[in-house]
Amino acid sequence: MVQEYTRVSSISIRGFRGIKSIEKNLIEGFKGINIFVGRNNSGKSTIIEAIYLATTLEKHDILDRIPLEYVIKRRGWYGISVLQDIVYKKMDKASITAHYIDGSKISLEIALYKKDTIEYRIFSQRATSTLRLSFKSKGRTSGLIGVKEGRSNTVFIDWNLVSRFGLPEKVYSLLLEYGGKDAEEYLAKVFKTLYKGFEEFKTLKKGDQWVLSAIFTKYSIPIYLLGDGLRYTFSYIALLGSIENGVVVAEEPELHQHIGSLELLSEAIVKSFIERKNQLFITTHSLEFIDLMLEKAKKYGAGQELTVYRVYLKEGLLGYRRYSFKDALELRKELELDLRF
Repeated sequence: MVQEYTRVSSISIRGFRGIKSIEKNLIEGFKGINIFVGRNNSGKSTIIEAIYLATTLEKHDILDRIPLEYVIKRRGWYGISVLQDIVYKKMDKASITAHYIDGSKISLEIALYKKDTIEYRIFSQRATSTLRLSFKSKGRTSGLIGVKEGRSNTVFIDWNLVSRFGLPEKVYSLLLEYGGKDAEEYLAKVFKTLYKGFEEFKTLKKGDQWVLSAIFTKYSIPIYLLGDGLRYTFSYIALLGSIENGVVVAEEPELHQHIGSLELLSEAIVKSFIERKNQLFITTHSLEFIDLMLEKAKKYGAGQELTVYRVYLKEGLLGYRRYSFKDALELRKELELDLRF
């Protein structure tokens, strides 16, 4: 059974990765769909990693990953020294506090407990808990303390995830488990707009493995042969349909996407908020994606629930400017302003 979350309204970050502190103490005003833009190394990924940790706590995420382990390793493993980079240079710990619209808050502290061990403390109005993760030199987790069974209703979608072999089968199973027939039919409807003669998805035996396949009127194709962009679109849309009343954090969904599939993906993101009641936090470098998100939000009447944050980072101090849907639309359409810079 997954956990339901009330909506995150703001977050404060101190000493986490490259963020020493936030100029206004916290990033506030979160809506249902939140888009972060800015230059490389401006803090976008660190912000959504902080949100991911704050909404999963001591449980696994929807894909059974240990969130802190995934955050530590997802940017690349180059030995035990990776653990030191989780906390801002010369600080003894990182702290993250998520505030929710019901007035509650969750605080986290992350510190290097030993050379090969990260300690992760969680403070809520109900209790305090401690996690410890130990690692071997090649990145394998060698010890776990305090990680609970069960899954939180949160997922982090990035390039490492969507490019992994075996993911389509896993996310399709999750889609059926949590979304049922309606979610399956929606996914098939999306792909019918891309492929003439497409009927449905089925898992077929290929050699000694079961492989998810696209079934057409007269033939079938393993999903891995559809092309990277569409395979990644499939995984994104399936995950968006697998979660309800949860949190989705996504890093640069425009990667490897044709403008046609990116349009379908942006529509699925907006529908994930409207139909599945999810809160979404997304980073992007793509003006086309921003424009599509504004267009789809307007189309489905979700403009009041979309906001854009332009972030910048200087010597560890994170600053940001927040644009409402109306402001972002006017700046893009009327002034042709590039919101990324």
